Amino acid sequence: QIGCVGVMIEDQVAPKRCGHTRGRTVVDRAEAVARIQAACDARDEIRASGLYGDNDIIILARTDARVLNLDEAITRCQLFREIGADMTFLEAPTSIQEMKQYCAQVDGPKLANMLEGGSTPILSAAQLQDIGYSLAAYPLTLLSSATKAMQHSLQRLLISGGGPLPSDDNSLLSFSDLCTTVGFDNYYQDEERYRIS
Repeated sequence: QIGCVGVMIEDQVAPKRCGHTRGRTVVDRAEAVARIQAACDARDEIRASGLYGDNDIIILARTDARVLNLDEAITRCQLFREIGADMTFLEAPTSIQEMKQYCAQVDGPKLANMLEGGSTPILSAAQLQDIGYSLAAYPLTLLSSATKAMQHSLQRLLISGGGPLPSDDNSLLSFSDLCTTVGFDNYYQDEERYRIS
């Protein structure tokens, strides 16, 4: 059986925006709570039905109400927990003190969003755990580093006039390593396994 283990429900007004960019707005508190309540009710109905055995779904309740103020964001997270959210995510606290206040005032597991260059201080996993977080997301780390590497390679191609990059350029994987990384070796094994003689 294939499924999902969790779903994040949030209180932003559509269209959804990155939590560290401008222009975010949130629905009022009552609608935010109703969204989370609907998700928790659906989860509880699934649990009660027994259709999925021991499989369960986690409700991650996110608020972007920090755009209003920290107290409102914390209040929403407290309400989300009261109605049954498994985990909360207060997006974009702007200081370590705000992060500590959230963790101290809201029970249960909490997600920290570690977005380099964003509003929230970047802390180590140990620091986050000490404050009270149980999960950390790094949503742009790979995208940002990959984009920078692509820009570097494109600049090198431009400078070289479109010629090949030097063979000693350590910013490139060898073709063999690239093939292994993307799974060609596995494809070749399956090809041999299922080859019709």
